[in-house]
Amino acid sequence: MPSTDLPALLHARGLRSTPQRRRILDAVRDLGHASAEEVSEHLAPRDGSPGVDPSTVYRALAVLEEVGLVARTQLDRKVPSFHAVEHGGHLHLVCDGCGAVAEAAPGPAREMAAEILSRDDFVVDTGHLALRGRCARCRDR
Repeated sequence: MPSTDLPALLHARGLRSTPQRRRILDAVRDLGHASAEEVSEHLAPRDGSPGVDPSTVYRALAVLEEVGLVARTQLDRKVPSFHAVEHGGHLHLVCDGCGAVAEAAPGPAREMAAEILSRDDFVVDTGHLALRGRCARCRDR
C-alpha cells in the first residue's frame, strides 16, 4: 500500500496523518525488518532533515500496526521487529548463532497451520512466524 493511502486510512479511523507517521512508515519500508530503535536511528537528523523523537517512533509504530500497515514479529528474543505488511508472505528464519535473519516461502508453515487447525482448533498466524535455528555457516563452525 503506497504512502499516499496512509492519510485516507488513518482518517477513516479518526486518526491524523502526520509527517512523522509517513516518515516512520517509509523508514520501515526502507529497512525491511527493523526494531523501533533501528527506525529511530534511520530517522536521525542528517543533511538538514529533522529527526524523530524515539517516543514518537514507538507511538507511530503502534498506530501503524493498529491500522494494518505494519506488522510486529519477534525476531530477536528481546525486542520486536517491524515490517510493512505489504512485505508479508514469508517466514522469518532467525539464526541463534550469528543473529542473521533470512526469509523463506510460507508454504510449509501454511501446511503446518492447517494441520494444527484441524487437530487442535487453533489458528496459527503464519504472517508473523519466526523460526529459530542455525544457519549453514554457524552449523559448519
